[in-house]
Amino acid sequence: MGRGKKTLKEHALAIQKRYRELNAKEGFQTKEELDAYFFYRTPATQAALRKVLAHLEPNRHKTALELGSGPGSSYPVLKDLFFEKIVYIEKEQGFQREYPDVTWVIRDFLEDFIYPKADLVLFSYSLGELLAQEQLDAIQKAIDAMEKTIVIVEPGTPHGYETLMRARDFFIEKGLHINAPCFHTAQCPKKGAGWCHFSVRLERSKMHRQIKGGTLGYEDEKYCYVIVSKEPPKKKLFTILDTPKIEKYRALFNLCTPNGQKILECKANNKELFKSMKKKGWGEMLDSGILSSVDHFKNDLL
Repeated sequence: MGRGKKTLKEHALAIQKRYRELNAKEGFQTKEELDAYFFYRTPATQAALRKVLAHLEPNRHKTALELGSGPGSSYPVLKDLFFEKIVYIEKEQGFQREYPDVTWVIRDFLEDFIYPKADLVLFSYSLGELLAQEQLDAIQKAIDAMEKTIVIVEPGTPHGYETLMRARDFFIEKGLHINAPCFHTAQCPKKGAGWCHFSVRLERSKMHRQIKGGTLGYEDEKYCYVIVSKEPPKKKLFTILDTPKIEKYRALFNLCTPNGQKILECKANNKELFKSMKKKGWGEMLDSGILSSVDHFKNDLL
């Protein structure tokens, strides 16, 4: 038993090394690598997807198409959001699993074929594995297949951010609307000053700790994402870009606006607002109503 888990850890480390060196397109070499990837990556992938897909309008999407789906880690997340039909396009046949309401297409999504239509088209940690032009080719085909929304999730690294910015620029050029994490088509406020990303904390199972070689009972998954739609967002929201600075008499929030990063200061003498704002965290969104009385945000609300 111990040897088997050690082997999974060794395979997971080999996969991790390929991803760090941007050689993920080499694919998986053995069944053991496929199993190691499933146990190693699925918990963090699902945690990030739950955070991102929670931004979708409830009950608006019924069909999903995921490109480069891996082992279908998104399945429980999508089903919890009441998706009725899911299509996974994945080149590794060893990842195929029997899920209700799922159709598997075992082929490389870069191949020359038309994607099936779906309300939601999802790239979950798959777009950044491609070359720049391949990314744009796949995104164009995704646009052709989308009925309502495209979601891209990538690791919260400079490389993941670069992939997201290339996609974001392409979407804007094609006339689509950015729905999250920003609600504008101006330049990303983080460009040239770090990179836009977020974090979610998840619990580690005993096996997860053994495969990762960690001792903590949790880990923080860093991710970045973009959600685009054929329709503009119904609300104008402002995303908290970093961990808020909560002090005794005030709280400071770095917000994404069309005019760059701006600091919102909430003072303790506004008791009700201060009480609710102290609970806000990195990656959460603020309704424009909160900012309507703040002078230096008025131009951002137009």
